[in-house]
This record gives sequence, structure tokens and C-alpha cells, in this order.
Amino acid sequence: MSLTAHNDDIQLRVALPPQIDRQIVREEFFGSPEFAFHINRDGANRWGIWEKSNATGYYALVYSGTVRAEARRYKLPPRIDLPKRVPAEVESYLLPSEYIQADSAEVRNLFEQLVPASDRGNAAAIVRAAFDYTSKVIQSVELKGTTDAITTLRLGEASCGGKSRLFAALCRAGGIPARLVGGLILKDGIWRSSHIWVEAWIAGMWVPFCPLNGYFAEIPSHYLILYYGDQPLLTHSADINFNYSFHGKKVLAPPAEAMQAAKKFPAGTLSLWWAFEQVRIPLNLLKIILMIPFGALVVVLARNVIGIETFGTFMPALMAVAFRDTGLAWGLMLFLAILLCGGIIRCGLQWFQLLHTPKLAILMTATVTFIMAAILLGVATGQVLPTRASTFPLMILTLTVERFAIIWEEEGLGKAVKVVVGTVFVIAGAFVVMNWQSLQIIVVTFPETLLLVVAAFVIVGRWTGMRFGEYMRFRELIFRKER
Repeated sequence: MSLTAHNDDIQLRVALPPQIDRQIVREEFFGSPEFAFHINRDGANRWGIWEKSNATGYYALVYSGTVRAEARRYKLPPRIDLPKRVPAEVESYLLPSEYIQADSAEVRNLFEQLVPASDRGNAAAIVRAAFDYTSKVIQSVELKGTTDAITTLRLGEASCGGKSRLFAALCRAGGIPARLVGGLILKDGIWRSSHIWVEAWIAGMWVPFCPLNGYFAEIPSHYLILYYGDQPLLTHSADINFNYSFHGKKVLAPPAEAMQAAKKFPAGTLSLWWAFEQVRIPLNLLKIILMIPFGALVVVLARNVIGIETFGTFMPALMAVAFRDTGLAWGLMLFLAILLCGGIIRCGLQWFQLLHTPKLAILMTATVTFIMAAILLGVATGQVLPTRASTFPLMILTLTVERFAIIWEEEGLGKAVKVVVGTVFVIAGAFVVMNWQSLQIIVVTFPETLLLVVAAFVIVGRWTGMRFGEYMRFRELIFRKER
């Protein structure tokens, strides 16, 4: 989130994911040092409140967390009798509201058309009729703003909010408590839109329905609940040029029950997950550690079998680890930019005839400055991925810049570019292998797989044949000899 204030008193309220049985939230982080922050609980909802008096200038605020959400599917029998009474905490969801006009004549007439008189005491028949109408008859379109039930009915089209409100109105008209649920459809990448669906009180439990995407009595695992009720996801003070976006990335982590079992069995990877969590070290770090040997294997194959020349021995594997936060495309762009700028600076330092160590220190300072500039540019433009460049290994980058400049100076720009291309190719290969989720699952489940990597190192280490690159380099000599 970002905002620009002009000596204003700022308050920002954002829905935070609740801890419920189908979704577990942990590793929460609130990045807003200039603002006072607290969490306000309202029933099942959690609201993050950011406040600051006399705010002036540009501010960036961050909320992040790791969530594991489970899919749930409910099998409804053909007939479920409507209850004669509902719990007191559920009664309010039978009443009409500003945007869910369950008592209007139009909604009532539609309900009587959809549900025969013989089925009006059957909750299963009511929700089926309401769902079929809102998901199939009402057309799906992108509409901005709030669309109420009546407008949806009259237009015959709506987005998730309008469809869900009409579905809730039909349920309430039939005597079934129904409430809106707001949240996100999780995915890899960056997006702005949130999502709304419905929960209906059936047989003593809240059953989910999504008329827009066709989920009847089920909620998929990528649906993240943020709040309950027909209310905005976030509210903020006026005239602050507010902007926000959601950033998602799928990560590998063990389920909670496996973590509990790991306490009793000290052997195995799961116990390592549990140990890392106990000392407040991110669990993702263990996955990175376990995957580094596979990145090293890519480097060994590239150098010893294919014959690709790179900067450093295992620098490509370590850079692939750094690209985990920025992504491959952003990471390579930043890496090449740092390499070019650092190479130019290093050539300029030749005029001062400095000793080797002070020269490296200046290059490292220039690298740090470039990374800080990338972070500030990312914040100013709203691009969060470049701001994660701070995870780049500074000393490795510094030595790489030094090596790049030396090759450029001694062997020419063509040779330096060739080594850069080879390095980029190997980094990309290591990144793909180390982030291959199927391989991650195998390694985390069976850490003894690393013994196979050691065996591969032994085999490649005894390689006595020519590299593939040498076949290309000496192809005329080799083919002439064969002829």
C-alpha cells in the first residue's frame, strides 16, 4: 500500500485473514515504521489499523503473511428441512439490508418463480434454485463499484458482488440465513481485485457458494477469507492518493499436523522444519539449503560436461538463490545492470592506480548504492519486486564485477560478453531446477535424495571425455580426421 499526505491525520483500516479451521496464517509482518499500528477484532473479523497524525509526504505500508488454506466440499442431501429457529448470532443474516433487499417485491416474485411451493421448506432445493439462477442466468461481467441485489436482477448481469448479493437475497427470502464473504483468489503474481462469495446457514453450519465461478457447496484451496459481512475490504482517510496491490507466491511448507508429529520423531526433514520454526528462522530457508546442491549440480554439468565458462565456480547457483525473491526476469535485469555499471566504474578506477583491496571496497560500495537506488525506484514506481534486490549477495556481485572488468580489459569486450551470456544461461538453469516444485517435494520428503547428487558429482568428477563445447570448437579438425 502507498499514500501521499499533506499534513493530514491518516487512518487506514484493512481486513486481515482470520485464523479459522480451514486456513492457518503465520509469519505475519507489518512494515509501517512511521505509523502506529494495532489490530481490532470484530467478531470473526480482524482489522489492521494504521494511524498517523500530521502526516506529510509519501509513505509505503506492507502487510505480509504465509497462509495455508484447505479446500472444503459439502455433500448436501436432496432434502434438508428448514429449521424452525436459528441461533441468535445467525438471526441478523435473515434480515434485509441496504444492498441485499430480501424483502423487496421483485426478489420475492423471483423466489416464488424459482422455487415451487412444495419445495419452499427444503433448504437444499432453495439453494440449488438460487445458485442455478445466479450462476447461469445472470451473466458474468466486470462491473466497478457496489452492485446490489435489485440492480443485478434488473440488469441480468453482474460481477462477483452482485451475483453473491442476489444469491444471499434469495436465500434470506426463503428463510435461510446467508452472509457475504470477502477475500482473495490466491495466485502467483500481482493483482488488485478482491473477490466476494456467499455462505448459507444449512444444517447448523456455514456452507460456501460462489455463483461467479460455479462452486456449489464448496470452497477451493486458493480462496483466502479476509472478512465476513457486506463491508469494504479497506477504508482510508480522504484525499491521500491511496494505492494498493496484492502480491502472491506459492511456497512449499508442511501441514500443521505433520509439524506436531515431527516433535515426537527427531529423525527426518519434518523435524528440521519444526526446529527451524522454533528458533524463528523462516521455514523457506531450509528448503533453500536443501536445494542448493542441485543448483551446484547444474553448474558442474555446465562447466565440466558442456564447457560453459562462467564468472566464479558456484556463483551462478548462489545468484539463483537470490533470484528467488526477485524472480528470474527481474533478477537477471538487475544482475546485468549491476555488472555493466560496476564494469564501467572499475575501468574508471584504473586512473587512480589503487591497490586491489581498496578497489574492491569501492566496487562493493558502488554495488550497494546501485541496489539502494533500485529499491527506491521500485518503491516510487510501485514495483515491489525490484525492492527485493537487497537479498543479492554483495561480495559475490563485487567479485563478479571485478572479474568482468578484468576480462573486458585484458581479453576484449567480446570475450567478456561471452562469459556473461554463459553465466546468465547457467543462472537460469540453476534457478529453474532449484524452484522446480516437484523436485522440492521429493527432496523435502526424502532428504536422502542428496546422496544421488553426491553420486552425480563423483561421476562428473571422473569425466575424461571432451566437453560438448570443445566438439563445437574443434569440429573441423575432428570431422576432417574422421573423413
